Amino acid sequence: MGDLFLKRRENWWVWIIWGGVGCIICHYLLGYVSNAWLSLTSPVLLLVLLTAWMNFNKRFDFFAALRIFMVVASISVIPLLAQKVSSWEKMIHIAVDSSAVLLCIIIVSVVCAFLARRPKQYY
Repeated sequence: MGDLFLKRRENWWVWIIWGGVGCIICHYLLGYVSNAWLSLTSPVLLLVLLTAWMNFNKRFDFFAALRIFMVVASISVIPLLAQKVSSWEKMIHIAVDSSAVLLCIIIVSVVCAFLARRPKQYY
């Protein structure tokens, strides 16, 4: 029956490092791209890459994958949010842009977690 009742503990340092890689890529992409929304593609592509790997392994359920994707995505968009907050002139625009970025990341994380989940096992 394999590891039916065995709970695996995640190594969160690995996912934090993946988030740091996404953060570095997003930071360098912000330097080259004038549109901040285009720099959101680097965290999304990182999540898609992790989705393909998780789908290949088939060991993550939906909520575990969602937690991992939220950690990686929230670390990856730090430069984008810092760039949005760097101009304090219009506070309402900062709030709207930051909430739009976070909403996009949540939607992408949910879709990726849905695709990365393992299939139901019938014993």
